Amino acid sequence: MREISDRVRSQCRLIAEQARVVTGAPRANFLLYDEATGRLFTVATTSAETPLEQVALNLIRRNYPDLNPLQLSYSPNVNRVVAAAFIGQRTQVSTMAEAFENIYPAPVSAVTHGLVGVTHVVTCPAIAERRSLGLIRFLVANRPDTAAQALMEAAASQVGLTLANATLAELTRRQLAATRAIGEVARLGASASVQETLDALVGRVRELTVADAALVYLVDPDGATFHAAAESLTFEAKAAQIGRIDGPQRLVGTGMVGWVIASGEAAFIPDLSRDPRSSSHHLTPAGEASIAVPMWTNGQVIGCLRVAITGGRRFTESDLWLVQTLANEASLALDSVRRQAEARADAHLAGQRSVASAVVEELGEPIALLRKAASDKGAEPLAVGAALTATERMEARLRKLAKGPYGHGQPA
Repeated sequence: MREISDRVRSQCRLIAEQARVVTGAPRANFLLYDEATGRLFTVATTSAETPLEQVALNLIRRNYPDLNPLQLSYSPNVNRVVAAAFIGQRTQVSTMAEAFENIYPAPVSAVTHGLVGVTHVVTCPAIAERRSLGLIRFLVANRPDTAAQALMEAAASQVGLTLANATLAELTRRQLAATRAIGEVARLGASASVQETLDALVGRVRELTVADAALVYLVDPDGATFHAAAESLTFEAKAAQIGRIDGPQRLVGTGMVGWVIASGEAAFIPDLSRDPRSSSHHLTPAGEASIAVPMWTNGQVIGCLRVAITGGRRFTESDLWLVQTLANEASLALDSVRRQAEARADAHLAGQRSVASAVVEELGEPIALLRKAASDKGAEPLAVGAALTATERMEARLRKLAKGPYGHGQPA
């Protein structure tokens, strides 16, 4: 489940507590929606803590050992009331039985009514930027009047704002961590090869996204094909055989990754085995979720960054933004590393040419002596001629090396 900090949890509980006290509700429960599992989880609860309430809780636990009324978890469409509040984003006032249909066994509602006096439940959505983030459920002794319901809705709105701020802060923290991590990889490129940098890159991406697999695909020089350049896998991913590093070159536009590269658009896929763009259904285990985003440099797509998870886990929207941030930073890092590698190669070649030029200069004098000896009638013609030919051949090779591979003294 998506975690919230203790500070945010305390803030939400305090808001719900204030609304509960003002309205006289015996209990209020705050549930947070977890995108990764698609369920609502109880993260805070507040009550008047009357003796009869404790009696009711003990009675429920004794008769239903697997049921914890204070730690409920259920789907947003578990019943009509919850769906109308969370999905429909409208406050629902309902009876106890209606509010907890398919959540509590029917006798639990009767026990809560008889011992605690709860007859109705007010279910308010916590909304931010037109998205439902959770629910506050006020258990009340009778149907609330307009003023009491307005207080409950105001509390839910304040909780929504608190959660939105916390979510934004967490997303910002993750993106900053991503930027720093990829910056460290980029600095590695000052002394490492492109492949070593790519291997370090996918390792950091997998750690930051808590994924089972992270892969970088690069477009080939012809621009028509691409290949898997680096990957990082967990033990579970290796066991599931979701690695792609040994796969063949593929045409841009084919398969899910090829589609991302060709379109320049990200792909957010809950189950890769069901996606029509995937060209590896026979290799993809059921339930493998994936995010693939394009890598851009100088206005061109140079590759794709893909992360995957297995075991029924799901990615969230914030994961998509994080992976896109990582892809952007990775593209810059890869471009920098490539430039540094080219600069090192040019410097190495320039050094070779410099040494060759020095040797050519040193050969000048002995060659001149050999030429003089060759013209001397007293010298052995065949021996001197052979020595001269060999020396001139060496001189020619060194001059060619000094000029570089293209014969102009500078790399192309």
